[in-house]
Amino acid sequence: MPKFEAGMESMLDMFVFETGDLLEKLDETLMRTEQEQTIGEDDINEIFRTMHTIKGSAAMMGLQNMSTLAHAMEDLFYIIRDDPNVKYDKAGLYELLFASSDSLKGELDNLSDDDIPLTDFTELEGKIHAFAAQMKGESAPAQDAQAGSGEQEDLSHLFPDDEDESILTYKVTYQESCAMPSARGFVLLRGLGQMAEVTSTVPADLDADEADDEIKANGLIIKLITDDPQKVLEFLEDGINVEKAQQLHKPDKTAAPQQTTPQQEAPTPQQAEKAVEQAKEAAPGTKQAPKKAAPKHEQSLITVNLEKLDQLLDLVAEIVITQGSVTSSPDLKDLGVDLDRFNKSARELKKLTDELQDSVMSIRMVPVSTAFQKMNRVVRDMNQKLKKGVTLEFEGEDTEVDKSIVDILNDPLMHITRNAVDHGIETPQERAAAGKTEPPTVTLSAGYDSGEVVISCRDNGAGMDRAKILAKAKKNGLLTKPESEYTDKEVYAFTIAAGFSTNEQITEYSGRGVGMDVVKKNIEKVGGKLLVDSEMGVGSVFTIRIPLSLSIIDVLSVRVGENSLSVPTVSVREVFSCKQEDYILDPDGNEFVMLREMCLPLIRLSRHFGIPSQVEDIQKGILIYCTEGEKGAVLFADSIISDQQIVVKPFSPLLSAFPLKEAGMSGCSILGDGTITIGLDVKEILKATGGEKEK
Repeated sequence: MPKFEAGMESMLDMFVFETGDLLEKLDETLMRTEQEQTIGEDDINEIFRTMHTIKGSAAMMGLQNMSTLAHAMEDLFYIIRDDPNVKYDKAGLYELLFASSDSLKGELDNLSDDDIPLTDFTELEGKIHAFAAQMKGESAPAQDAQAGSGEQEDLSHLFPDDEDESILTYKVTYQESCAMPSARGFVLLRGLGQMAEVTSTVPADLDADEADDEIKANGLIIKLITDDPQKVLEFLEDGINVEKAQQLHKPDKTAAPQQTTPQQEAPTPQQAEKAVEQAKEAAPGTKQAPKKAAPKHEQSLITVNLEKLDQLLDLVAEIVITQGSVTSSPDLKDLGVDLDRFNKSARELKKLTDELQDSVMSIRMVPVSTAFQKMNRVVRDMNQKLKKGVTLEFEGEDTEVDKSIVDILNDPLMHITRNAVDHGIETPQERAAAGKTEPPTVTLSAGYDSGEVVISCRDNGAGMDRAKILAKAKKNGLLTKPESEYTDKEVYAFTIAAGFSTNEQITEYSGRGVGMDVVKKNIEKVGGKLLVDSEMGVGSVFTIRIPLSLSIIDVLSVRVGENSLSVPTVSVREVFSCKQEDYILDPDGNEFVMLREMCLPLIRLSRHFGIPSQVEDIQKGILIYCTEGEKGAVLFADSIISDQQIVVKPFSPLLSAFPLKEAGMSGCSILGDGTITIGLDVKEILKATGGEKEK
């Protein structure tokens, strides 16, 4: 990490976040305009503003390498914006833009490592300057020469007759090597706010496009009110890249005035007021100068560190646990008093905690498109090298998921998308030989299903060769039963085994097996799973299923013997008792229950998990009708404990060797009376017993 200027270290996280967001949006614009083969006026202005913003913020942080690289790209679009008909190599321009974007992203990643020095972008900047020179031609005028037409000797326009005598005027001149004097000016104003009251600056808008040229030509004029003029002067002289700082005095009116240039015209009242506001924003907490009252504009959006939201979610989880401990305390049963008022307050408390949880979760929700959009760049770069002309399409990109899930999806989606383009989609020659006329397409889709977010990546490529995969699995010693007993999905699942690939040659992107086993493990760490399906000649689909909420869920806690099990209420359709005439036992020993003309399979939780039960009679226990997807079944337990919320915690890594997930256990939690309950995954329970048809 570079040595930042005083006070800049605390701004690093915000700089990295905002600059990264700008670069992501820049990539989206570049890919869209490249595909459309045209850059409109709005796109040119947007790219120019993006580079201008990065240039300024990087310079303010002291990251001169990033600032000069962004400045070089800004100069390119200054030429295009000034003359939209200028001739240039569009392919070459996009390569420079993407290379610059990648370089800036890489530098943002390096800022978190103290041992990595700042990257030297001189070579890339040289290519950009050469490209700009080619665009301008030899007759193009130098912008700096025009801007620096000479410093005006007459400064009388800076001292209007009606100006308050307490206002002092200072001039700051920056070194020629300073690429962003306007950004340095913001830093100075921030520091001045601790010792003076800034009233205006010339130029009035330090963020304007022409501010740098004006400051280089005429210096930065600062008007302020202070009790210690010498201290202000010393502070200005010590500024970064400051060549000279001086206090200006009102000139003698008997001297012949010189004509001023438009750049040195006195600021209008509106410009002066804007400069004052900029100075106060740069230095919060400073004394405010009296001014005309203006309408107050409140912020509608703020940026919050994700760690703070994680802490807030953890606090809500603890509140839920404590609430359950209070309302379910066994001591209440021993009081022998009327608890109507207590129960009413407990219900109100539950309502408020539910609303609090919903609010916290809604804050954390972001559209999955933030992960999808990044794949555009992956497909674009692969098309450049593989020449497959793949189109990337999105479905359900507005689906909102927890921010932590989006972070988890970034790496798996990159691997899956790369494999779909490289291994799934055929070459144009192969598609033509197969008689395919539809364009090669990879589709990313998102949606909800039974309390899970479902992300899929499908392609319309060649599909997977079942026989080829099975032969490779046999060669690698992965088969555990006769080949004829393997289903298609079991065979396709071999493609996400460690090191498994059907590619004959190792390429830059390799086959489906490279990295996919890591993807699978990372998804399983958060309670998700990765599924594979394919059809020869039609295409393949990789599906990621992750629990929508990784923490607090509503459950129906039931007793089975001495154990507590919790069934998610999202899966519960009905709780009922059974009469003997509604109970059916077939010749094979399978149990069924009749419910309103539906014959449903019966799953005794005690037998499913191999735990002793105190109730075996079907008429004395409790039956819970549950559904997942298209199928349903009835779960049998001893009794109901309560209907409540629990905070599901994942099992210890020490238990990873046991198939807990496959058995239908999603995690554990603590009930109000201090006992531990096991959260159930109804989908897995139904699948294991045949109660659900696997999709």
